[in-house]
Amino acid sequence: MPRSTIKIDAAQRDALYEQVCGHLSMLGDFQTVLESQRDYATAARLAIEFGEDFRLMADLGWNPADTRDMVELTMSPLDLMEMARRLRDDAKGGLADVKKERDSVAPPEVIEGSERTHETCEEILDQLADAYGGARHARA
Repeated sequence: MPRSTIKIDAAQRDALYEQVCGHLSMLGDFQTVLESQRDYATAARLAIEFGEDFRLMADLGWNPADTRDMVELTMSPLDLMEMARRLRDDAKGGLADVKKERDSVAPPEVIEGSERTHETCEEILDQLADAYGGARHARA
C-alpha cells in the first residue's frame, strides 16, 4: 500500500506536543500500575500508549520551541490513526471536564490547546480516511 504523507502546521504541532508531553508526565504511574497494583492489562495498555507517544515525539521534536512551519508525521497509518483517536479522546475528555466546571480556573491557553488538539486529531483522521478509506471514528 503506498504511503500518504500527513503534514501538520506549527500550531497543530504545538497542540500535539503539549498533549503528548502531558501524557508522558504519567510515566511514573506505569511503575505503580505494574509493581504495586499488579494491573498487568493497564500496564500493557500504557506501554503501547507511551511507545506511541515516544514515536510521535520523534516527528514533533523534543524542543518545545521548534521553529518548523510544517511537520511531517511518519508513523505508520494504522499507528497514527490509533494515536490520533487516543489524543482526540483525551482532549475531548479534558474539554468536557472544563465545561462541567464553568468556574474552572483553567487558563484560556489550556482550553485552546485542548480544542486545537481535538481539531488537529480530527484533521489527521480525515486525511487518513481519505487516503486509506475505512471508518474513521470506529475504534478497533
